Amino acid sequence: MILAGGRGERFWPWSTAERPKQLLPLAKDGRTLLAATFARALRLTTADQVVVMTSEALRDACQRECPGARILGEPMMRNTAPAIAGAVFSYEESQAFAVLPADHAIDDEDAFTADMGRAFQIAEHDAVLVTFGIPATAPDPNFGYIQRGAELSARLHRVARFTEKPSRETAAEWLATGAFSWNSGMFVWRKQTFFDALSVHHPDIAALRSWSHAGDDAGFAAAIRPVFEPLKGISVDYAVLEHAPNTVVLEASFDWDDLGSWQAWARRQPRDAQGNVCWGDAVPVECRDCIVVGDGLLAAPLRLEGMVVVATAQGVLACRIEDSELVRKVSEAVRARKHA
Repeated sequence: MILAGGRGERFWPWSTAERPKQLLPLAKDGRTLLAATFARALRLTTADQVVVMTSEALRDACQRECPGARILGEPMMRNTAPAIAGAVFSYEESQAFAVLPADHAIDDEDAFTADMGRAFQIAEHDAVLVTFGIPATAPDPNFGYIQRGAELSARLHRVARFTEKPSRETAAEWLATGAFSWNSGMFVWRKQTFFDALSVHHPDIAALRSWSHAGDDAGFAAAIRPVFEPLKGISVDYAVLEHAPNTVVLEASFDWDDLGSWQAWARRQPRDAQGNVCWGDAVPVECRDCIVVGDGLLAAPLRLEGMVVVATAQGVLACRIEDSELVRKVSEAVRARKHA
């Protein structure tokens, strides 16, 4: 299952409601992040066994990126716990499945495939919720963290604690202990195990276990709306993983980045002789260490250093690279202005 319903507001103005982060060519080879995620999924199964959960408005765009997959459109956003629960109606109770966010960057596909294969073996053998932990390399406050508990086997631990986005100071303390990993947001579990855990604290969402859709995928949003709309929006981390005693973490052997900002994307891109990352219609003049993107408009900054400059038909962004994680504030302000 690929979750592709996010808005990706930290990539404004390149990212819009009609073309969010997962549909931008942010993968290392120029593909969209969704297409790259789908390609990784095809290393594990066939296209007809892949379900993409997205917004109803993005169904056609996602279908183009994931030919042959089932594309389901949510009638409204309710975060990841309801999204997962609503999309598994066609799965057997004992069937194990992976949950993959559509907007992550992973280049070592061989290691990814091997780790996924191991996670499936674990989930199919025991009634556990398998999550992937990423070795933390910096005290990044933008990630969730997993504290590893008792070791079960090589790179596999029980989960002692989940914590969402701590302060930088707290993250630094955790990093120093060597006992914490970043939460990747990727999971493998059996349908029965997932719903059993979900029902403990959120029986209203777990009631989707008995919901079924016999029509075609185009009619999914209309069919599920009456039961989906009353649900509270909540992430699967809060709804399930923070409470479940049967959660285990597999330390990933593959590279990973959630590309949560312009700066994160630039880390994985080639640079010119002056250290600039350029995409599209970009002509930096006497600039150093800048990120310059021109999509539909020419971006031509002059004598800047350490800046992000993005020019699109939707808007123009200019900010310091060190502030690029705050771009969501700009997209929120623009959205508020439109609705004022």
